[in-house]
Amino acid sequence: MGVRVWTIGHRFARNAFSTGSQCSGGMPARVSFDRVATIYDATRGLAPRAMARLLAVLVDEFQGKRILEVGVGTGRYAVPLQKSGVRVVGVDISRRMVEFGLAKGLRDVVFADGTHLPFARGSFAAATTNHVLHLISDWRDVLREIARVTRETYFTVIEQSDRVDSIKREYDALVREAGYKWTAPGFHERDLAALVKPDIVFPVGPFEEIVSADALLEELNGRAYSSQWEVPESIHRTAMQGLRKKWHAKSFERRYTLEVTFWRAERLPEIASAAGQRS
Repeated sequence: MGVRVWTIGHRFARNAFSTGSQCSGGMPARVSFDRVATIYDATRGLAPRAMARLLAVLVDEFQGKRILEVGVGTGRYAVPLQKSGVRVVGVDISRRMVEFGLAKGLRDVVFADGTHLPFARGSFAAATTNHVLHLISDWRDVLREIARVTRETYFTVIEQSDRVDSIKREYDALVREAGYKWTAPGFHERDLAALVKPDIVFPVGPFEEIVSADALLEELNGRAYSSQWEVPESIHRTAMQGLRKKWHAKSFERRYTLEVTFWRAERLPEIASAAGQRS
């Protein structure tokens, strides 16, 4: 199968798919990762052993099925799944992220907004988002759209760790104390289970690895994370000075389990409604 990349306005997408209703007015807040496309995989990747075991679970579950990934990005999950025979179609708004994915072998990508998916009802057996919903202010509409185009299940991969993500959280605390506070426009996938109990949680792991603090310091110094992008330079620089003083040349043990968390697609509007009641 060759590489296929479409936009909503492309002839294929326009003719092959029926679309949901369109919204009026301006585009709600969402975050493009174009600015960190070159470093995204290096700063978000799983250790090879963890990725291999996770992929084994996903391939076993979805072999022969057509899957949608909203926020496919560089294809961190989609590329190995596609190479294993799972039919993944990706959606994203970041062209640079997708370009890096294409270089790795990513195929079947549509440039579209997750709140207006250009697919007919029930086009996919399953759908997923991973580290995406917290970047989208109207994330509830994304879940409703996923429910429309998905027949069976929605899933997300959640990391459960026995440690506080200390260096990143220390950075956040330092910039907050200095007067800068960042609030995600959307809602983290890891918190969905608190809204509506999942139908299935499949644990993968546990895993242990030794992490270099200097590697994390380098990521933070380069503003690898969206919560850092608007931090004033003086506050950022002061926070990094304090972190380097504490963490330089050190390492720490990281222990975590991955949880593949499933809901029936028909329950996604219930999650969206539950979030609305809590807000």
